[in-house]
Amino acid sequence: MGGMKEPTFKINPRFRLTTKHLSVVWHCIDKFTIECEATMKIPDQFVFQDKNGIELLVQYHDGILDMIYHDSTDFETKKIQKWLRELMRDTILRIAKVVLPARVKYWENMKGLHGSGVTVKRLRKNVLGYCTFNNHITLQPFLVIFKQEWTDGVILHEMAHYKYKHHRKSFWTFLSTLIGEDSKMVKAKDDIAMSPYYNYYLYLTKNK
Repeated sequence: MGGMKEPTFKINPRFRLTTKHLSVVWHCIDKFTIECEATMKIPDQFVFQDKNGIELLVQYHDGILDMIYHDSTDFETKKIQKWLRELMRDTILRIAKVVLPARVKYWENMKGLHGSGVTVKRLRKNVLGYCTFNNHITLQPFLVIFKQEWTDGVILHEMAHYKYKHHRKSFWTFLSTLIGEDSKMVKAKDDIAMSPYYNYYLYLTKNK
């Protein structure tokens, strides 16, 4: 993962994200309507405003981020990009804290393996998850923007550490029984790097 180039794209109306748990939808309307809507007290509504007034209105509902802008909104500024990136990070974390522990619980019940708990928090961008000696799993929230089977592969990988705290042959053999095929051929973490959303992952995990 570390050898891939950093993306050069920005979050703007050409940005497309449609996944099982989150979709970004863009709406271009006139500035006056945006300013009127911004005065309404709507839950999970976020407003970006600068010296030119309200530039962007974002509404979140049921896994959808509605991005409402006008034709003169400038998506090239560092300020709006930082705001959008932080908003998307917060939204993804919010979704992941519900989705990922539930998915771990699902697989624990399916496989008859049980750990001591699940934490969802931002990790270094080259870390998708880890399991402690006490069988507590920590997962990267951005897993929810990838395909379900890739996310499941990471979860099952960490669950295999309930039994084996290493990556020697016995670990890979056990993981193969969990996923139902040769674990070294699947390599869920490597597959994620090939996802069309991997560049989004790199951009959203940037520190600046």
